Amino acid sequence: MRKRTKPAGTAGGSLARNREFRLLWLSFTMSVAGDQIFPVTVTIAALNAGGTASTIGAIFTCRWIALIVFALLGGLWADRLPRRTVMVASLAFQCCVAAAGLCGIASPWLLGLLVFLVGGAEAFHRPAYQACLSSVLTPAQRPAGAALTAVSWRLGAMIGPGLGAYVVTAWSARIGFLAVLAAYLLGLVLLLPLREPVVTPGRRASAVREIADGLSEVVRRRWVLGIIVAVALQQMLTIAPAQVLLPIVSRDTFGGDTVYGTALALLSVGGLAGGLVSMRWKPGRPGLAGVTGLALYGLVPLALAWPVSREFVYGCYVTVGLGLEIFAVQWVVNLQREIPPERLARVTSVDWLAASVMTPLGLTLTGPAVVAIGRPALLTIGVVAGFAVPLATLLLRGMTRFRSDVPTLGQDTTPKAPTPLN
Repeated sequence: MRKRTKPAGTAGGSLARNREFRLLWLSFTMSVAGDQIFPVTVTIAALNAGGTASTIGAIFTCRWIALIVFALLGGLWADRLPRRTVMVASLAFQCCVAAAGLCGIASPWLLGLLVFLVGGAEAFHRPAYQACLSSVLTPAQRPAGAALTAVSWRLGAMIGPGLGAYVVTAWSARIGFLAVLAAYLLGLVLLLPLREPVVTPGRRASAVREIADGLSEVVRRRWVLGIIVAVALQQMLTIAPAQVLLPIVSRDTFGGDTVYGTALALLSVGGLAGGLVSMRWKPGRPGLAGVTGLALYGLVPLALAWPVSREFVYGCYVTVGLGLEIFAVQWVVNLQREIPPERLARVTSVDWLAASVMTPLGLTLTGPAVVAIGRPALLTIGVVAGFAVPLATLLLRGMTRFRSDVPTLGQDTTPKAPTPLN
């Protein structure tokens, strides 16, 4: 069993006085900036070289392939090594990939390789970040820390693509890759002075055994397994079709791309509000609050199936963004509480792998499904799945509180003999 020492600067509940969190969070914010500018840069570089929509789709399929291939390995090594080391190595590797883009790469195959490599590094960085976040925060600080992470992600999603498009359009794709390199490099530099809590690893097992241990932590907790399965199904049946059909509905119903861009921006605005709310709100039944927030995604296919007005579509997207971040914060905080620290990265990677498999499957099947059963029928399926799949998990034991009473693997559960009275 790993043992941890309390990190410096975590006394009390104030994040402002937690030096290690500040460094970790600022580094994460920079990595998010790089992650958001990078795809815009690659897209414009591919289009400038004569690429088509099919080319762009093939290039970004490489990211999903990388996540599927490396997700479990990323969680494994984030639990085997100091999390700071894994994050530094991942960001250093992404710096090298961004630097390669400065060479003026235009081949779709090479651009796809860059996307694959960045996605592979991301599969190591994110589980390490979530596990390190838990270790540098006290339990009282974790809700605010998870909420600030959500805020960084949403701000990056709102600002990054537009900034990337402006930089690349005003100058060149090389300048875009330079901006990505600067963001990743700054994120790396911010991590160097981070003092992660000292971890003394226990006896190592084989990689297969350690991955199996991580899967066991998921299976033994019904609420954890239930959420992972629900999110994966929702990704395939609700979220992926909505991503594909939003721009089509925007053009067919509202005569342009304005609704498409505005709805995505408002999704991020709602997410930003959800992150800010979660910094203060501590629900008595976090599972009920989180699952309800997740189920709100059913409003998106509802808005696309019956787009009665722009305002209705916009209102649904804002509400969904709010609910998603409330869910995300409650999920992360309670997962950090429930899962042993030495296995947290592996459990996080299982969650990510499930979503990474089902999302591209849903994106791929949406087109044929529209042809086979029609857009209204597909969106109706999305509405039912969006609401029903998450809400069905409330029937599982421990779901409403995101809590289960199970012993840690390897923990001695043999009753001890009473101490004799003197």
